[in-house]
Amino acid sequence: MAGRHRRPPTGEQAALPTDADLRLLAITEGRTIVDEGVATLPGGRHPYAYRTLYRPDGRVERLLERLDPGPRQPPGPAPAD
Repeated sequence: MAGRHRRPPTGEQAALPTDADLRLLAITEGRTIVDEGVATLPGGRHPYAYRTLYRPDGRVERLLERLDPGPRQPPGPAPAD
């Protein structure tokens, strides 16, 4: 007769998402956990602001917005040619 217990998952099945600890924290504490910061994408020069919201019901919301690099010249009157 076969046992009632399943074999433990192996390979990709056993790997938890990299943000599993924040998801579990949100669920166990019953509150939204926010992870935010500024990063550049690989090979890119423009900064992006990111925000990840981990909800107590297990949902995850991810937001990514490109930041304005600023003016191309210093503020003030344009130099005379």
